Amino acid sequence: MHRLTRSLALPLLSLAAAAALPIRPLRAQQLEPPGTGGVVALEHELRMLGHDKRVLMIGAHPDDEDTELLTLLVRRDGAEAAYLALNRGEGGQNLIGPELGEALGLIRTEELLAARRLDGARQFFTRAYDFGFSKTLDDTWAHWPRDTVLKDVVRIIRRFRPQVVVSVFSGTPRDGHGQHQAAGWAAQEAFRVAGDPSRFPELEREEGLAPWAPLKLYRSTRFDTAETTLTLKGGALDPAVGQSYHQIAMRSRSQHRSQDMGRLQEIGPSPVRVMLWADRTGKGAGGLWAGVDTTLGPRYAALADSARALTGPVERARLLAVLDRLAGALGAAGEGDTRTAGAAGAAGAAGADDAAGADGRSAVPVRLADQRTHLRRATTIAQGLVFDALADDDRIVAGQELGVTLSAWNTGAAPVRVRLAPVSPGPGWRVRRLDGPGDAWVELAAGAVATRRFALAAPADAALTLPYFLRRPLTGAMYQWPTDSVDGLPFEPAPFRASFEVRPTGAAPAAAREDALAGGMREIAYRTNDQALGEQRRPVRVVPRVDVKLDPDTIVWRAGTAGAHHFTVTLTHGARDTTTGRVRLLVPEGWPAPGPQSFTFTREDEARDFAFEVTPPAKLAPGAYSVRAVAEAGSRRYDVGVFTVDYPHIRLRSYASPSAAHVVVAPLALPKLAHVGYVRGAADRVPEALRQVGVPVELLDARTLAQGDLARYDVIVVGPRAYETSPALLAHNDRLLQYARNGGRLVVQYQQYQFVRGGYAPFPLTIATPHDRVTDENAAVTALVPGAPALTTPNPIGPADWAGWIQERGLYFAHTWDPAYRPLLSMHDPGEAPKEGGLLVAPLGTGTYVYTGLAFFRELPAGVPGAFRLFLNLLAPARAPVP
Repeated sequence: MHRLTRSLALPLLSLAAAAALPIRPLRAQQLEPPGTGGVVALEHELRMLGHDKRVLMIGAHPDDEDTELLTLLVRRDGAEAAYLALNRGEGGQNLIGPELGEALGLIRTEELLAARRLDGARQFFTRAYDFGFSKTLDDTWAHWPRDTVLKDVVRIIRRFRPQVVVSVFSGTPRDGHGQHQAAGWAAQEAFRVAGDPSRFPELEREEGLAPWAPLKLYRSTRFDTAETTLTLKGGALDPAVGQSYHQIAMRSRSQHRSQDMGRLQEIGPSPVRVMLWADRTGKGAGGLWAGVDTTLGPRYAALADSARALTGPVERARLLAVLDRLAGALGAAGEGDTRTAGAAGAAGAAGADDAAGADGRSAVPVRLADQRTHLRRATTIAQGLVFDALADDDRIVAGQELGVTLSAWNTGAAPVRVRLAPVSPGPGWRVRRLDGPGDAWVELAAGAVATRRFALAAPADAALTLPYFLRRPLTGAMYQWPTDSVDGLPFEPAPFRASFEVRPTGAAPAAAREDALAGGMREIAYRTNDQALGEQRRPVRVVPRVDVKLDPDTIVWRAGTAGAHHFTVTLTHGARDTTTGRVRLLVPEGWPAPGPQSFTFTREDEARDFAFEVTPPAKLAPGAYSVRAVAEAGSRRYDVGVFTVDYPHIRLRSYASPSAAHVVVAPLALPKLAHVGYVRGAADRVPEALRQVGVPVELLDARTLAQGDLARYDVIVVGPRAYETSPALLAHNDRLLQYARNGGRLVVQYQQYQFVRGGYAPFPLTIATPHDRVTDENAAVTALVPGAPALTTPNPIGPADWAGWIQERGLYFAHTWDPAYRPLLSMHDPGEAPKEGGLLVAPLGTGTYVYTGLAFFRELPAGVPGAFRLFLNLLAPARAPVP
């Protein structure tokens, strides 16, 4: 369960010894092997007790947050801190894999959670979808309904109930990105109206979220240090961990791997700067908490202070006694609380925390709910209780059963009573005991391990395990949340969980103290042994009985060409019994339909590919068409494929796509090419797109770049950001330039600043900071050299070729360049000067060098015809086109 697995049944480590141990997240990553977390985990939970400090930070994207400030707030001040990102970063680039769009949003959400597990903060979102870069606030509001975004921010403030709000951005043009400006505006406006009962009254009426007015508003000044009014010491040491808050924060920051955010963990002083922006206390100048009532009552605070002092090697009995007294004091505090009852703390970073129910709400005031959660965790650690929850499989289909084993280990010195029980995943699910009659309570002696076996039976209509925000299609650039029960959380609580309730042997505790007892929730996981890596755990998911994937999912056909086109349908069996049926393609009306093919599966994970040939009508008009795949088994139809996002630094997540292909018919002329070399870049599916239209693409590996005969290639293409992702390209760039000098054609797609600093282009060019880009996908384009071969051969490029582009025209355009380059195109966003660095061509020896910032990495996989026509021209030697 935790990174530190030393049990407190052993003598407690001193804090000095604990400093040498690895950093343990404040919130457990539920898919790790079980353990108590040790003395470091205990110290962190105790640090959170005895006060009421709550801070909400607001930014636009994953990786906008000030991780060092969050780390200070949680690990130094013991504050409940959270980061609210307006979106999940779906419009960004991906340095570690091919995912873009919604799949990239899953990666970046999980990277935020990996960061939060280190800095200890929580994570929230609004419904906004990252539609891509915008340069103005007005452009952002053209995509996002402003009042909807504001309502979502107000919702989180009323649920989380912070005394302090920190805005990452100013809400002015100096923030740059229009989404940054939107985040700054939303933070200020939400601070102003969140306590106004006349604004969004439906939040209280429908969701029970009463108005809440934060007391202080700060703005981060890490980008504008001159306006700093308060400097905090990020370089101070966290005594439990033995590293500075800055070091921990940089480790947290480095979890944003898809966004190229790796950071060094420098030692020494590190200032964290903020500016006081608004203050309802009148005393804010005295420090972050000046003028803020952070008390929970003197008796409870004094007991919490006593608990924090009792973490030495012989203090277990006294610590448990103080924790027991804290439970009573907390119950009394709850009975006498006068603050407005609101939502309990969100259900934790991993989506399976025990801070509140599945809906993230509680009738208990949020401050007391959080205190009870930390007290429960501290008591569980101090008692030396270890829990585990394992499944017999990591997948289940509708109508089948899943075996579950729950275990509890009492490493402490005293016997306890433990209740082990799975949580029902949803309506219609049935839970039954497999290892005997009776309830789930067990007497657990000191040193003993108890297990219980259960079966979870899925209903016939069990829903697939998908993130709540991906269950309905986008409306414009906004997610449609299916319910308001988990809105704003990174993910809903894990559907497969187990609860572990602990009571002292003997009489049951008083009801008022029940929430403060030991125990909690743990996600049920499937465990395997990797011979190289050891124990590996995966989440349990509901999957289709028959998973259906159609390849390709987007394809461009050349208009006027005859013959069949090939599709592959891959069926994967999710069930453990037998499934028999047939699979077929559904083609547009008037197209000859290929015959169905039969299948029989008898084992889980059995997979089979089915090849289909589709011959469209001879006179097929240019345009867009749809081809769908469907598997039929009895009366059931399956037409969805489930995909996973799975990287070592984050938790596996699934998303579903219809088994359908988007077919684009367009007039394309291919240049005569025998061999096209390609160095793959970041999030780069251009090679596959080119192959689909008949370009003979060969991926160049490190050996070929170092020693291969490059002269055999008609053209060599370098993918986007490949100078960041391919060490072999850096090492052997001179060979590519020599290839061009000897008569070859080298096409380099957009690169970032490392490319310029390294001098990898044959002639000097620069990229501005911030870089030149055209974000309006419909921006007018002017040909600067209308007769240039790149604009005429083999495809004449005209206004129609600039229609239908997605998200943007291009990025990382050259800003200045050597006279050897010739710019071919001019374009710009509204109100800006023309940008001519998007497509540069230069003679190099007897060959040609091309640099282009046009977003081919987005356009070609999306099947944009004009982008294909232009890119094919860039590949063309001075030869006649294929007819």
